[in-house]
Amino acid sequence: MDIYYIGYLISGVVILICIIIALVAQSKVSRAYSKYKDMPSSIGLTGAEFAQKLMENESLALNLRSCRGFLSDHYDPRDHSINISEENYNSSSIASLAIVAHEFGHAQQDDQEYFPYKVRQFVVKTSNLVSRLFLPLLIIGILLQLFWIALGGAIIIYLSVALYAVSVIASLATLPVEFNASSRAKKMLDSFGIDKSQQKGVDSVLNAAAMTYVASLLVSMAYLLRYIFLLLAIRRD
Repeated sequence: MDIYYIGYLISGVVILICIIIALVAQSKVSRAYSKYKDMPSSIGLTGAEFAQKLMENESLALNLRSCRGFLSDHYDPRDHSINISEENYNSSSIASLAIVAHEFGHAQQDDQEYFPYKVRQFVVKTSNLVSRLFLPLLIIGILLQLFWIALGGAIIIYLSVALYAVSVIASLATLPVEFNASSRAKKMLDSFGIDKSQQKGVDSVLNAAAMTYVASLLVSMAYLLRYIFLLLAIRRD
């Protein structure tokens, strides 16, 4: 059997393993959050109050909003807003403050023009553009395939390789930004005098969340390898 087809078959098993890793990582996030969302922090502030204090301390003028959805917390650089999920907005738990501090870490990165953050934003915008173009390009590829024009049947594989290559680059650009935001969050909570006994809960929540980005990278890499092996096999034929 051709070595590239063997690689293609093996990559299917690798993808399955990576998907399982991703599911386990997501499960760890849910478990860590569930464990610490009901434990009041020693700081004694709600997520919204904590965000306001951070803005005052850093002299950052940000928009603070409550948003719907489970763990939908995020920083939006378009309008410089910190969006906190309803549960974390009104909660003073360890988990809530850890998540708010993490999102404020992204706001700091944006304000300080942290280079990895700027790279991530550019790559993500490019990735979103590629994703929006994928469907129309796929339709064009199918038409070309039907009429045996240009790359013929292989064009869909080329498009898939390109899509997952961009996805891998986006994931690689995201990792240092997320790890840095978590590092900043831990320092913020420490500066507010969080009890040392509660630091384990902060680490558990933030580290579990970071691992989901690692798992996402692994899945994207596995799919990219699969399509590369398929492309090489088709080209050899």
